[in-house]
Amino acid sequence: MTNALERYFPDTPVYVDGEKPLAAYFHPVMISATFDRQREGRYLAVYHFGIRYEQGSVLRGEEMADELREALAVIEKENVSVRSVRHAWEAGTAEQGPLFTVDYMLYLQSVQPEAVKMGQMTGGEQLK
Repeated sequence: MTNALERYFPDTPVYVDGEKPLAAYFHPVMISATFDRQREGRYLAVYHFGIRYEQGSVLRGEEMADELREALAVIEKENVSVRSVRHAWEAGTAEQGPLFTVDYMLYLQSVQPEAVKMGQMTGGEQLK
């Protein structure tokens, strides 16, 4: 996420740690990650990222949300193993800038032993 912001918004600093920039900047964070088992040995990971646009104007924050959505769509085309499933924008408060959130879905193929197949039942057999 940080590399994408630096690549598509070279004039806007990205704050991860250390001293905060004096001008408008991005502050990306991973909000949560979910790991879910799917069918046939496939697993799904969903990463919920947040990108705050700090110290910028409210109007520029709204414009930035549209630009972020476009930039992430380009990144998604370059890396077909992930796809975004949800984008949202929340207005900022007096203490914090607007928040752009994105959920990325990543299918993971796991190597597992073959599934145990259920035997055929004949006649009057019962499951216990």
